[in-house]
Amino acid sequence: MSNLVLYRKYRPLNFALVQGQEHIKTTLANAVLNNRVGHAYLFTGPRGVGKTTLARIFARSINCPNKKGAEPCNECDICKSFLDGSSLDLLEIDGASHTGVDNVRELIEHVQFSPSQAKYKVIIIDEVHMLSKPAFNALLKTLEEPPSHAVFVLATTETHKVPATIISRTQRFDFKKVSIADLSKLLQFVCNDNKVKANSDALTEIAAAADGSFRDGLSLLDQVINYAGNEITEELVENVLGLTGIKTTAAFLDLVLNHQAKQAVDFISDLSYNGRDLYQFGRDFLEYLRKVLLAKVGAKSEFGFSTEIVEKINHQAKSTDLPNLVRIIGIFQKAEGELKWATIQSLPLELAAVEASSSKSPQPPTSQTAQTSLTSPNTLEIVMEKWPVILEKVKDYNHSLIASLKLAQPVAIEGNYLILVFTYKFHKDSVEARKNRIIVDQVIEEVLGSKLLVKPVLASEWQGSAIAEPIENKGILASALKIMGGEVE
Repeated sequence: MSNLVLYRKYRPLNFALVQGQEHIKTTLANAVLNNRVGHAYLFTGPRGVGKTTLARIFARSINCPNKKGAEPCNECDICKSFLDGSSLDLLEIDGASHTGVDNVRELIEHVQFSPSQAKYKVIIIDEVHMLSKPAFNALLKTLEEPPSHAVFVLATTETHKVPATIISRTQRFDFKKVSIADLSKLLQFVCNDNKVKANSDALTEIAAAADGSFRDGLSLLDQVINYAGNEITEELVENVLGLTGIKTTAAFLDLVLNHQAKQAVDFISDLSYNGRDLYQFGRDFLEYLRKVLLAKVGAKSEFGFSTEIVEKINHQAKSTDLPNLVRIIGIFQKAEGELKWATIQSLPLELAAVEASSSKSPQPPTSQTAQTSLTSPNTLEIVMEKWPVILEKVKDYNHSLIASLKLAQPVAIEGNYLILVFTYKFHKDSVEARKNRIIVDQVIEEVLGSKLLVKPVLASEWQGSAIAEPIENKGILASALKIMGGEVE
């Protein structure tokens, strides 16, 4: 095998070798054939799906003097200099490490000079969304009036962070995730080319774990080959990458659907004993449940699995009703959210397995039941019990928000609102800001499993509020302050 990592060794060198993205390949090839090359392109989509690869192929194709149709020859001096990175007419920039306006100004100055050898100077800016606002403003001026010899290709995984003024001055191409079937074919080709024996189920596992990314799929295969040598099995892939196989998740769902709570709990214990990552198992199981749900509702989807697995998914979809399937998904979604914070990591999954295996489906709550659950004094105690988890999760979304939220005292629940009391207005206003309030509301719903909106108030306002009377309970307040480290005066 070559010393190059697989994703570099098997990077396509012309349009025909690029798998998927047919609409993009066709449009770019026609632009070359018809000599209708634009001055700026925006390539958007998930990581590892071919954005930079197609940008480089396009750069060579518009400059190659010996191209065949729209394909670059990859043999002439211009193609070779583009391939080995020695050409002065191809400039690749990582937007993540060249974010400043000075970087863009240097780029603009470079673009003003005519190409040294090629027809066009091509500038590829990867992760363009990382540029600063002043840098985008400087780039905008050049995109508005570009030199005739310059072609810009901007690539990003987060289009929403690219200013609309930039997007409007480019031709936009949206790249799609790669299907499991297409990625499996590529992995099989790579294995054959390197004389590595691999069964189809093992490669399907790798393709599924890559989540639509060619680069991730080849990197995972590289990792497995380095460990396994010349033979890859499904079990080996699962052990090396810490994955849960499709057959394993399907077997677990069988236990849940057949109400075998004991066996389902034992199943999780075995996974834990064998060193499997239970958090990853929770995610893998939710992804499998999603596929069963899609099959249940008849949604159009190509799983890319073997006929045996597809038949299994369809069988399980038919063996339960839709409300029960949605109930099971909800239970394991909640468990997945609790896994990171659990003292005993297996416990959330074990509880979920017992609850999901129950043959009883919950009755839809009446308005009276819903109101009772929201206004029950026990609800505040539950909030206080979960408050440290809520704070920790908020930190993942907005680290600076925690400083203010830690000074809040949850004191009561009014209808759908959780009252948070603050001593200082600054902290109250910080949490009350719309973007911060949305974060806190979302985290509370994620942790508690029910919608509860925060209502920040100052301590002086709360003490004088008439609505405090029916729920001002010294016992509850004492418990709340004890958890928060305060005292009852």
